[in-house]
This record gives sequence, structure tokens and C-alpha cells, in this order.
Amino acid sequence: MNNPSQKWQSAPSLGRRAFFQAALWTTVAGVGSAVQGSSPRQKRDQQSYRESLETPIVARHQVVVAGGGPSGVIAALAAARSGADTLLLERYAFLGGNGTAGLMTCYNGFRNQRPPEALQTVKGIPAEYIAELVRLGGVADTSNYEMTLPHDVRKGDLPYAVPFDAEVAKIASLNLIKKEGVKLRLYSWVVAPMLDGSRVTGVIVHSKSGRQAIIADVVIDCTGDGDVAAAAGAPFMSPAATGDRMAMTLMYRLGGLPSSVKGPFDGVRIGDQVVRWGPAVPGDGLNVETLTKAEVTSRLEVWDEVQEVRRKPGMESLYLAQTATGIGVRETRRIIGEYVVTEHDATAGKRFPDVIAISSNPMPDFRGARYFFRHEGFDIPYRSLVPQKVEGLILSGRCISCEQAPFQSARSMAPAMAIGHASGCAAALAATQRVPPRELDVKALQKLLVSQKAELRF
Repeated sequence: MNNPSQKWQSAPSLGRRAFFQAALWTTVAGVGSAVQGSSPRQKRDQQSYRESLETPIVARHQVVVAGGGPSGVIAALAAARSGADTLLLERYAFLGGNGTAGLMTCYNGFRNQRPPEALQTVKGIPAEYIAELVRLGGVADTSNYEMTLPHDVRKGDLPYAVPFDAEVAKIASLNLIKKEGVKLRLYSWVVAPMLDGSRVTGVIVHSKSGRQAIIADVVIDCTGDGDVAAAAGAPFMSPAATGDRMAMTLMYRLGGLPSSVKGPFDGVRIGDQVVRWGPAVPGDGLNVETLTKAEVTSRLEVWDEVQEVRRKPGMESLYLAQTATGIGVRETRRIIGEYVVTEHDATAGKRFPDVIAISSNPMPDFRGARYFFRHEGFDIPYRSLVPQKVEGLILSGRCISCEQAPFQSARSMAPAMAIGHASGCAAALAATQRVPPRELDVKALQKLLVSQKAELRF
């Protein structure tokens, strides 16, 4: 048998990154070959494997929220507060989505970043969540987002961005869902919708308990990628020929920042630690091979970047304290709803009679530049939360129905929370009144949102 250390010692001749990537793709190819040829009864050119499944139904709820990111947490809180028996499903062992798992530790878009910023566009339950962060001491010292006017987050006057501690955010989410009586299942990956024709009647989840079915009167798709909607047959927008998909980014946290270094150090700073943006990686966040390659490439680049910073005089105490659980995916599917919010709607600040949220976050890459709105924000209509061709389902977060330009704004975490507030209230009303989400009385929804202190600019 060959000495494994001899093979390892030969790696530097390839270059470290090239060696790891070559080994990765060789392993992937080898696994595929082994599976394909594992049974003599299987033809080598076989393209699919037919499964016959009978999945046990383990729970029934009025509202099931698929995904525990910022939008999903707020949606679950809103649905429960509005009177619905609510279950929140999350694939990780904690809540918070890209804010915690992705280390994107700055909630952006509570108001316009630049004048006119008179209106705080995200209030209600999202503001209650920030208040819980404040109570727990989870607001960060500083960040590299510029503020044009002073705001006192401890009094509920939220600025454009609220930097936070990811670990405290996990606790804040748990505290609030316990308070509202939201049921919770972690370690649960939503793998398919339950369907009765075109109507979603629940979801299929896979976990350490196996494959299970959960029935729901209404499902809210907070997966970010629109997984439930797409699998149920809802149409969605693919990237344009110009390649308008936003890149993925691996966030990371540095420790040991010298006290002589003042300010945010290009990130979100808490004491001697700072969360920073790592390398941006293009690619399809729905493709597992692309995601794998992006993780490998970005983690190796982060390591090299940190070592380079540590070589600078006075920076020897710096160390890599943490990388994100997974690379931050900004954009995949945008589901086509009863209305598609357009670029003109966003830039003109168009008003809608069925407004359920407002997005005031700038568009970071609008025709090659960061675009700041000349108004306080644009309306998100309820119709953009209702997918075409699918019943019993409400969209939330970054998969709502909009063109790529307004998507760049609305997918940010503060507007996504406001959208989650609306989707949760809508789902609760639809479930308790036994009406399809498509036929919901929008005036009743708006009245409920305003009673929960949401900002609809009435």
C-alpha cells in the first residue's frame, strides 16, 4: 500500500487550491461512478430512479412557515399573534437565516439610507424584534454603513441599518417565538409540497426522524429560493441573458483586532471582533456542484486573505474566529405572482391600493452603481405575494414576484421582515376565515397590519 503522506506531500507542486479542487471533483466523479455501477441490474445509461413512497403524516397546523430566516421568523410571529396555530420549520439548528448562519450581521433597510429618510418604513413586529435585540445587548458597536442623520435605536427610532451580534439574534428569535406560542421544528429540510391538484395542502420534510408529512391550511414559502412554490408548479423568473443574478459572498469574523485600530475596520465591529465581507463568487445557488465549488474556493481565499492582513505591522494578534455556516446566497428564483413589481415601480415610488409593505433599501447594483431612491421607498403590493397557478401558498422574503432591480432592494433583511409580517397576517386570516389567499380581503389584511403597528404610509 502506498504511504498516504507521500501523496499529501506532493500536493504543493499542484498549488494548494488546485490540489484541493482537483481532489474534490475526482471524489465527486468517483462517487457517481460507484453508484451507477453498484447494481448489475441497473443499466449504465439509466437516467433516473423511480421511488415509491408512503410518508407518515405527523402534524397538522393552520399555518406552516417554511424557513426560519428573518422573514420566516417574523411571518411565524405575525401568524401566531393573529390567531393561527403556527409551525415554523428550519433546516439549521438555530433561527436567523443569512443573518446568523450567513453572518450577514447588519439588518439593512429600515428607512432610506439618504434623504428623504423622514419615514421609518419597517415597523411593527420587526421593530419589536430589534427591541428584543437591544434588551439583550445584541446591537453592535459600529458598522461601515454611513448614516446621514442620528437615530436612537434604543427608543425604537431605527436608522437605515442596525448592526447586531449573530449569537444574540439567535436568542432574540427564540424568545419571541416562545412568547407568541409558535411551534418549532429545527433540523427539518422542506423537500416537497403536499399537493391536491394545484393546491398546496402541506409540506414534506426530511430530518433525522426520516421523511414526514405536515398538513397545513396555508403554507408560507420563506425558503428564500422559492423551493415550495417552484416544486408546486408556480412559474418563476430565471436570470436574464445579461447575467443579472447577484453574486454569493462568504462572510467571516476576525478576532484579536488591536485596540489601536479605530472604527468598523470594513465590517460590523463588536469590541475586538469584526465581521467582514469575504470573496464574492458568481454562480447558480440552486446547483449543488456550483455551491460546493463556491464554498471551497471562498473558504481558501478567506484563509489567505486573513494571513495577508496578519502580516501587516501591528496586526499579528488578528485571527480567523469564524466563517459563515454557509456561503450567503443573494438571488436564485423570483416567483411570478399575480403582479410583478417592476423597475419603474421602484424608481418612481409607485403607490398600490393593496400595499402591504414598503422597501426603502437602495439597489446595490443598478446598472453598475448603487442606486439610492429619491423617495422614501416603494410599495410592495399583496398581489406580488400570491403565486400564479398555485393555491394555498403565500410568498415571503426574497422570492416574491418582482423584477431584478426592485428585488435588489426588497431582498434585504429589513424589507424582508416587513414582507414577512404581511405574509404571516395574510396566512392567519386565510386559514382562520377559510378563504384561499388569492381571495383574501386585502382591506382586512391592511387593517390587521396597521393594528400591529406596521407602516403602510396611510
